[in-house]
Amino acid sequence: MFRRRRFGKSGGVAMIPMHEADLQTRWESLLRDLFNEALHNLAVEWPDTQSVEVSYRDLERWDLDFAQSLLVQPELHIEASKQAVKQVLVDEGHGAMDPFIRIVHLPSDQTRAISHLRAEDLGQMLSIDAVTTKISGVRPRIYIATFRCSSCGHLSTVHQPNEQELIQPMLCDPIDGGCDRKARETRFTLVERDSSLINTQFIELQELPEQMRGGIQPERIMCIAEQDLCGQLNPGDRVKANGSLFIRSQRKGGKDTPVFDIFLRIHSLERQNVPLEEVVITEEEVREIKDIARRKDIYQVLTRSIAPSIYGMAHVKQSLMLQLFGGVSRKNDDGTRSRGDIHILLMGDPGVAKSQLLSYMAQLSPRGRFTSGMSASAAGLTAAAVQDANADGRWTLEAGALVLADLGLAAIDEFDKMNDGDRSSMHEAMEQQRISIAKAGINASLQTRCAVLAAANPKAGRFQPISDKPFTAQTNLTPPLISRFDVIWVLTDVARTERDTAIAAHILSTRASGTSETLIAEGTALDPSRGVSQATSNQDGEEILETNFVKKYVAYAKRNIQPEPTKEASEMLVAYYVETRQQGGTDPDSIAITARAIEGISRLAEASARIRLSDTVEVEDAERALTLTRFWRMELMGDNFDVTTLQTGKKGTARSKERRILDTVRDLTASSNQGHADLNEVLNELDRNGLSRSEAEDLIERMVTGGALLRPRGYDTLMVA
Repeated sequence: MFRRRRFGKSGGVAMIPMHEADLQTRWESLLRDLFNEALHNLAVEWPDTQSVEVSYRDLERWDLDFAQSLLVQPELHIEASKQAVKQVLVDEGHGAMDPFIRIVHLPSDQTRAISHLRAEDLGQMLSIDAVTTKISGVRPRIYIATFRCSSCGHLSTVHQPNEQELIQPMLCDPIDGGCDRKARETRFTLVERDSSLINTQFIELQELPEQMRGGIQPERIMCIAEQDLCGQLNPGDRVKANGSLFIRSQRKGGKDTPVFDIFLRIHSLERQNVPLEEVVITEEEVREIKDIARRKDIYQVLTRSIAPSIYGMAHVKQSLMLQLFGGVSRKNDDGTRSRGDIHILLMGDPGVAKSQLLSYMAQLSPRGRFTSGMSASAAGLTAAAVQDANADGRWTLEAGALVLADLGLAAIDEFDKMNDGDRSSMHEAMEQQRISIAKAGINASLQTRCAVLAAANPKAGRFQPISDKPFTAQTNLTPPLISRFDVIWVLTDVARTERDTAIAAHILSTRASGTSETLIAEGTALDPSRGVSQATSNQDGEEILETNFVKKYVAYAKRNIQPEPTKEASEMLVAYYVETRQQGGTDPDSIAITARAIEGISRLAEASARIRLSDTVEVEDAERALTLTRFWRMELMGDNFDVTTLQTGKKGTARSKERRILDTVRDLTASSNQGHADLNEVLNELDRNGLSRSEAEDLIERMVTGGALLRPRGYDTLMVA
């Protein structure tokens, strides 16, 4: 018997032999010919190992027609292979087992993007490259249910085709020895031990960012994994899921409709979390990358290539260039991990192009994702446990933006407006680069190994340079979260005639040189963002690198270059750290730099070495990292950079005044013998010592609100908390 079937996207038709009765015998022959050793190892390791991987390439070499028939009728083959492997193991004397055959390495023309799945794909064995967005808990599911009739005790079996309902017998079948009573005349009880239960898990897959067209929402598909495939994936994992599609009617008003949802029954999984594996780089492009990296002006060219439509911001763009390449993530002997990703915070007035920078970086970075702190997703920026109707109402673990950006870059706009759940998770997500979830019976640790580029706005609309609050305290970000960033830029919009003239001219020139989107959509003009050469030029005629080439450059460097610091470079960083520590002076409350900061500087130096494709961090890389660090610290706080100001959100003068208030309250409390100090006496004493009454009242009010001082309601008394 033969069946005509179309294969792949070419539309070719193949004649596939369908020897259905002979399938199990053929599988037994195949397993004995090619997989004797694998089956022996499975028997030895059972039940820790419950399946054997079989490459489709081996099937093709063994029997091409047999291999192609697998693509046409996967369910028949999967069932036949299960029976065959059981029989072979029994014949070899290994006893009763129930293992699985997992088919991997399907031909490339059987690979589909989720958005390209169509009705003609139903029933075929397909591969889907995707990222995991949700997983449910693992639960047992009955495929063949056994029921006992309460009237006569007869056992009936019923196949259960879907997860939505448990189907009971319609009657106690007299042909099998039953009493012929209908369901309404008797009661059927499920006999669990005689039923076929299999572990199942719902997994939601989403299209990869590189598969999506601009402005299109990513498509998703719900999948079902069974037995040893359960628990293999976490949200954020990239995977090639091999399986067969099936459909289920959409229900409306409790009734089935003629419109169907597509599901994937997973038969095998191939993990794809090799860093940036999806970026294909040819040998010719590797040679071009190496040639570019040897140029003396490579840093200037790359800096100009970052958002060339945005005028100026050379130092900011240089830091973003280093963030793209990143440092080296390392595991230490004691099991701890040191991150290599560089986190950058852009705090700025409205209209200074923060969002444009973020959007461009998300496009430029391999695995880049752009999102907002005001995300509408239940998972937000990190992750969440949610109930999913498509997963049979089970609780599922849904990945947020940082998890989906694993091994890439997360560009987060409106970072100061994130929800409270994300705020509490961001510390672990940014420093340890993982998120621990323990909700609704789901326990998981998700990877967030990505660089974070965040933008935040001032609370008052614009930053106030002359204020008792530092720039960092003028946002809604907490000091501990701000301290997780390696580089912090403050971008203010100040009127300067010469600079404003240059910006306006650059904006108009950029608009004039752009190509109409209407003409691009009609096909009468080329999309200028899809360059064919590695180099082009900006509005000033300066050389810049084409976006796709930069993406490949970054991917090549991160895959192949893991630089180690030279002795001279390390000594330079140590000397800077020690020297800067001394700048804190004798004030124990003022700290100019911490150990966390020197880690960030070393990451910048490693990124600089990666750009040169160097296996060593040289003195020039250390100098570049230190120059950039000195510049952003100067921009943020001037000459007197104070880490304590970052950690508390208060300038040194404000902290000094608060200490004076606390000391005054303590002294007056001790002298009063009443356990508290009178508010008026405190204000008078502070006024005598140079702190005005109005300023002292404001500070005391803040300290009471912050919990440093206690003021009983209805009393003008103060106590130190």
